[in-house]
Amino acid sequence: MDPLSDLFGSMSIQEAVYKRLEATAPWGIHYAGDPGPRIRFGLVVRGSALLRFKNSRRIFSLSEGDLFIFILCDEPFTLMDHPRSAVVASSEVLKLEVDGVIHYGGGGPLTTLVAGSFGMSTFRAPLISKILPRYLHLRLEENRNHAFQSVLDLLAAETAQPGIASSCLIGCLYESLFVYAIRAYASSSAAPPNGWLAAMSDKHLSRAIEAMHSSLDRNWSVESLAREARMSRSAFALKFRTVLGQTPLEYLTQWRIYKAGAMIRLNNASFSEAALAVGYGSESSFSRVFRREMGVAPREYRRQCALLQSSMGE
Repeated sequence: MDPLSDLFGSMSIQEAVYKRLEATAPWGIHYAGDPGPRIRFGLVVRGSALLRFKNSRRIFSLSEGDLFIFILCDEPFTLMDHPRSAVVASSEVLKLEVDGVIHYGGGGPLTTLVAGSFGMSTFRAPLISKILPRYLHLRLEENRNHAFQSVLDLLAAETAQPGIASSCLIGCLYESLFVYAIRAYASSSAAPPNGWLAAMSDKHLSRAIEAMHSSLDRNWSVESLAREARMSRSAFALKFRTVLGQTPLEYLTQWRIYKAGAMIRLNNASFSEAALAVGYGSESSFSRVFRREMGVAPREYRRQCALLQSSMGE
């Protein structure tokens, strides 16, 4: 399986919300962090804006067509037209909403933003937050193919003139937008030289990672993974650890237990079925590794998941 699909497939978007902001200069809005695992984004449809994080002196300049995404990051931030513009809390600006559109500001030059967020499974969030950056900023000219731009155009159009089943359609567009953004970021100059996205952009490491994801039940060794990567064993092991910060077999174990946990949680699979599906010959060895990785035994994990799903309605 393609690892990106493995990670983001069936994201189960929850509580997708959006607002269209028509802001006229001068304007400034402060957003507090969202509770719970949420992904937030903003698209500059028209005009420009400045983005500043609460705990950083750096200001990001956003232009028409730019997209920014916060991945499970609850850090407060401010959007404004100028560093000296007065800033108000987003809770006050939201009171001006009429049919999903907010008109706010001092009557000067117009900036239009489509901003939204969606929740995702509590169980999927920890892994995503571990392997993806907290913040993405994609400029209009950077690695944006026709399909990606089409999703952005559809989102801008749908929020401008909502129609029948708009909320459902916008939720689907959110999911597509997120995956396209990750793709574009991975191939951009802004992507860091290490981490999961860097590994997936490497023609050698990506072959080994794709092989692991496709056959988690296979008895992999560093040697067999190096052959998939078309590298020597030593060169492969060194490069894998340098880029991903863990050994190939540590990575394999992480994904095996993640997939097994999903089987236990979602499919009501028996522990022996889950163990065999991810390459463990005995339930006892599987339980030992599962406890080490997850902090609890498989049986207790299933019980805790059932309680959490019941309380959150997942």
